Amino acid sequence: MENTQPKLISRQGIVIDLALTSLFFVFMTLVLKQNVPWTEAPLAWQWAGAVYASICLSLLFWMAACLFRVTLTDQRLRKKQKSAAQ
Repeated sequence: MENTQPKLISRQGIVIDLALTSLFFVFMTLVLKQNVPWTEAPLAWQWAGAVYASICLSLLFWMAACLFRVTLTDQRLRKKQKSAAQ
């Protein structure tokens, strides 16, 4: 049985999501570095705390970006199929 439905995930979409996630990671690391509560700790520990928190937030951002892209693609395909059927 052959699946004739178009794919919702493309290589271009994955690359765009990864690029946006990388930029988000850098941004959040810089923002969180200023808010690390270890003021007496060495600078390396402050960066480590910011990076650790940014990893969690960036993975959540990546998942949200992928889900948004898949939902948007599915919505556009359904709209196109509906207009072609009429």
